[in-house]
Amino acid sequence: MNEIKDIPKHWQIKKLGEVAKVKGGKRLPKGNPYADGITRFPYIRVTDFENQTICTGKLKYLNAGTQQAIKNYIISKDDVYISIAGTIGLTGTVPSNLDGANLTENAAKITELKETYNKYISFFLSSVDGQSQIKANTKTTTQPKLSLYRIEEIKIPLPPLPEQQAIVAKIEELFSSLDKGIESLKTAQQQLKVYRQSVLKWAFDGKLTNKNVKAGELPKGWKRVMLKEVAKEITDGDHQPPPKSSSGIPFITISNVDKVANRINFLDTFKVSVEYYNGLKGHRKPQLGDVLYTVTGSFGIPILIDFEKEFCFQRHIGLIRPLEIINQKYLYYVLQTNGVFHQASETATGTAQKTVSLNSLRNFTIPFCNSLKEQQAIVSEIEDRLSVCDKIEESIVQSLQQSEVLRQSILKQAFEGKLVPQDSSDNPASVSPEREKNKIGAKKS
Repeated sequence: MNEIKDIPKHWQIKKLGEVAKVKGGKRLPKGNPYADGITRFPYIRVTDFENQTICTGKLKYLNAGTQQAIKNYIISKDDVYISIAGTIGLTGTVPSNLDGANLTENAAKITELKETYNKYISFFLSSVDGQSQIKANTKTTTQPKLSLYRIEEIKIPLPPLPEQQAIVAKIEELFSSLDKGIESLKTAQQQLKVYRQSVLKWAFDGKLTNKNVKAGELPKGWKRVMLKEVAKEITDGDHQPPPKSSSGIPFITISNVDKVANRINFLDTFKVSVEYYNGLKGHRKPQLGDVLYTVTGSFGIPILIDFEKEFCFQRHIGLIRPLEIINQKYLYYVLQTNGVFHQASETATGTAQKTVSLNSLRNFTIPFCNSLKEQQAIVSEIEDRLSVCDKIEESIVQSLQQSEVLRQSILKQAFEGKLVPQDSSDNPASVSPEREKNKIGAKKS
């Protein structure tokens, strides 16, 4: 376990179990579902943990009978929560309006704090030093688990209580400014998405290559066609789970599709044997110039095969092999438009996960111009504009990454005693909060 170093001399290092108790939450009793609506008994899950507090957007509630059965497993506004199963190490405090809510079994509460401040503990546990100790104490099995007694072993750097409160106040001040900057960056990202769609709409309304286009009309020489009219084949991948191989040809599933970059991630694919691949029909072997299109779950994502690589794919992905009458990039970009996505949304069926049938895909309509030269001009106009978007997006992503680095830098300084002025004459952290209050009262009088 990492040792905590570089702290002021008047600070102490204590195990969490020395200054608090750690208690678990409770799952719903068998046969007791969540309440249908909002009741007086909120039930906090790990999915509600967000940004050091509780997000109430998808909060679940209990009926009175269910709450009575697990009434001892609650968390208060003075406690600290920590996730202990699945996603481990999310920490924060509970807002006052959720004081006394029931807590999931996948989390624990750090309660009955003495010599310390709940938000101070929460921030430390989210720091690099705190998270490294959490990781070291996590039992890695099929389902990672952080035991309650191991949480008690986590070492905390403790300044006097007034200094803890000053540190928390400074962290919150700096984080508030940082969050405003992050919010602005994310707003800019959303604006870029809107602009991208505007570019595609202008392109396939003919406005990028035709000066005098009337609203709601296609330019002369354009028409709306079905996808099956511009494709040699529209099919899907293998319907049966293939036998895995330790080496061979990558087999692509829907999870290998990068939904942001419209690319395939080949790093995490499993393999099938060369013999299995060779036995597949040609329309299940993507080739240069094909366009893949996700049809199940996260449907509506096109991927242009602009590289030469042997691979095969599952049935949740469709394949469009274009005719020579349509530019492959033209097809790729038109499949990204809202107009095509709306057709996918309207025709998708299913409950657990929506699926766009191949027949529906074949009958999607797209704006089409007969001239390959104009198609290429449209592609060039799109790419000129989107390349600018890509550069701005890259800059935003870098700034967002830097903001997270800065967040951890703030926490590092905080728990090394470098964020607020030090007063070595302060009593050590072992002095009780009550004595600290008396000391502050004496100074005022």
